[in-house]
Amino acid sequence: MALNIKYRPLKAFLLAVQTKSFTHAAARLGVTQPSFTALIADLEAVLEVKLFERTTRNIALTAAGVEFRDRIERPVADLEEAYRSMLDLAAVRRGAVVIGALPSTSLTLVPPALGALRRLHPQLQIRVVEAHNDELIGMLRTNQIEFALATLLTEAPDLKFTPLIADSFFAVYPSRHEAGKLPSLHWADLIPLDLVLLSQGSSARHQFDRAVVADKVAAGLRYDVTHMTTAVRLVGQGLGVAVLPRLALPALGLGALHSRPIEDASAQRTIGVLHRHDRLLSPAAQALVGRLQQAAAEIERALPPLPASAAVVK
Repeated sequence: MALNIKYRPLKAFLLAVQTKSFTHAAARLGVTQPSFTALIADLEAVLEVKLFERTTRNIALTAAGVEFRDRIERPVADLEEAYRSMLDLAAVRRGAVVIGALPSTSLTLVPPALGALRRLHPQLQIRVVEAHNDELIGMLRTNQIEFALATLLTEAPDLKFTPLIADSFFAVYPSRHEAGKLPSLHWADLIPLDLVLLSQGSSARHQFDRAVVADKVAAGLRYDVTHMTTAVRLVGQGLGVAVLPRLALPALGLGALHSRPIEDASAQRTIGVLHRHDRLLSPAAQALVGRLQQAAAEIERALPPLPASAAVVK
């Protein structure tokens, strides 16, 4: 036979034990004394034992009442703590989130979003894992991160993508460089030049390699680097032209260097939130996504304009 266990009568019983008074216990529970007495009577009827000896002035536990108290005090306290814990999670008063982020988003979107979230929810614990696009998708699929700030370059039915901001790749070059003299700039124009490229695995390199794979033009020197700041320093030394995301340009301190967009549609991308279709984002993660959306809207206004040919690409 299934037991009909109800929380409210148990709480009424424990309050009566603590206050040694049905009147005071009823006030603590927020009910009238007759309603409180009915709760205790219902509990005794379900248990088929008498829990209290009552006089006009006080109450005392029976032997069965003592045993019942000893058995339920800790479980009820644990249950209440579990409820409080879940309410804290729902209200984003606590929680932990591990997110993955492209380097360009770590430079721009993540800091203001985390700052705003910390001011609102100081108890949240956030860990940011910075990696290239391919690595982030792998970490999502193996549950190492809850969501990623990344781009979806190929179809992935197991992942859900929510766009945040349109992005484009720009050529970064020294003043008076031939890349700045062309009426428009395309991938094909870059191939003969000495180039500073982000390493394999980055979305910038993926899109460059995919765009020029069939081109037969003789290529210039290639420098492969991991960090965008390194690419900027190499360009500053006159070693080539860098291909870098528009999103990162304001944070990279280009100084006297120039930049211009690559006009091809294949040089466009959309940065967004990626997470697994079979996983719901936690309340803390949802709060962080909200802050990232606000940061994206504010940062968009400070970015160089997208090329006229740009299209939102998923």
